[in-house]
Amino acid sequence: MKEVKEIIGTCAGCGQTKVVHARTRREADDIATQECSCAEGEQIRRINEIDKRLGELIGEEAPEYGWEPAGSTQTFEAIKEIAHIIAAGGIESAGIRINKTNLKIGSRGGKISIERSKTIRQGGLIDK
Repeated sequence: MKEVKEIIGTCAGCGQTKVVHARTRREADDIATQECSCAEGEQIRRINEIDKRLGELIGEEAPEYGWEPAGSTQTFEAIKEIAHIIAAGGIESAGIRINKTNLKIGSRGGKISIERSKTIRQGGLIDK
């Protein structure tokens, strides 16, 4: 494992540089982006959080949270793209059915809401 050293990291949003403690240049750039106060950096952090949440709800990590994954990588990437468009303000909300569950992604009060739910109904009809 590489040792931690001082490296100049560059914010992916605005290009501002900052000396950070990291193992690699890539890690330094990630840290600089996470710590930058620019609007672009904020949007990158927001997208990263959206991607993390989607991974927990429909991605490879979904079984750890009690859900089935969405299926194919193509399906996961398409849903991520929809979420990114919602975060950018291009779409207000979207609802998607996945494996007999509902996934809702929307923008509310400047925040992005991502919810997956499953309705279980019991009962039925009985003839007289």
